[in-house]
Amino acid sequence: MSAETALVTALAAAGVTALVSTRVYPDARPQEDVLPSVVYQRSDTTFVTTIHGGVSLTRAQMAIGCYAETRSGAEAVADAAHTALLAAGFIPLGRKGDFEDQTSSYIVALLYEHIGT
Repeated sequence: MSAETALVTALAAAGVTALVSTRVYPDARPQEDVLPSVVYQRSDTTFVTTIHGGVSLTRAQMAIGCYAETRSGAEAVADAAHTALLAAGFIPLGRKGDFEDQTSSYIVALLYEHIGT
């Protein structure tokens, strides 16, 4: 299963969908997006190889943006996503808050690692 598929499956958890419904997008938010929503993107991939040159593991870093009209709304989405991703075996690497002037929305950016074969 790809890291993207595992992530979308994890974010389908009840706690996340209760907040964002089906508004989970790859790469970018649609222009007329309704908030809150989640955007994900693979930000890096590292291949762990065997001594024979084959790939034994793939370590994918996944960046997740949790968007809302308020800081507390974005934090609530991020908390729900964090719980769902931990349950799915993702490894947390970082979290930070931000504000996007263009859309007047708050963002909590999450960074996770997914290890797969």
